[in-house]
Amino acid sequence: MTEEWVGDPTHIAPLNRYAAALRARHGDVPRFDSLDGGIDARVLVLLETPGPASASTETTSRDNPTGTARNLTRFLDELPLSRRDTVIWNAVPWRLPRRGGKLGRPTRKDIEMAAQDLPALLALLPRLQVVALAGRVAQSLRTALVAAKPELRLIAIPHPSPTHLAASPAARENLFGEGLRREIAVALADDAS
Repeated sequence: MTEEWVGDPTHIAPLNRYAAALRARHGDVPRFDSLDGGIDARVLVLLETPGPASASTETTSRDNPTGTARNLTRFLDELPLSRRDTVIWNAVPWRLPRRGGKLGRPTRKDIEMAAQDLPALLALLPRLQVVALAGRVAQSLRTALVAAKPELRLIAIPHPSPTHLAASPAARENLFGEGLRREIAVALADDAS
């Protein structure tokens, strides 16, 4: 993975420097998507870990060719936000080794290391108001997020992976239903007033 890409837009360059620092310590860490809001984002979506598509695109993006990305795009497109209001990242942002032919699951140590890296990320997001915690791994970082930036609104959402949503019709309804959209819209409106 290329360490420094020439021409990073100014709204994304600080985040990709952060990703490069993580890459130096943890290994394979994708870049942030320059089509998202970068440092100007008001909503951070924290997924779990980089999926296999980010290996080919080298980016954590709603545009990756996966079912998770498609479901995430559908969810985000239904929010009262522009793409430039959002940024997507992973709770454990480095690629984990495959185990038994499946994506690796984060260990407690992975999650603890990721929690230590969060304050530096949050410091780069001065307009951030809401963190959407997608799935259990992201939700396990709640305490670290509150400690780093207590004014954030933290909203738990189902992980948008097709496997998870197929196994749980309630999660699918929760992700695509009106309730979460309303909760995020209210959180953003409360912070704007």
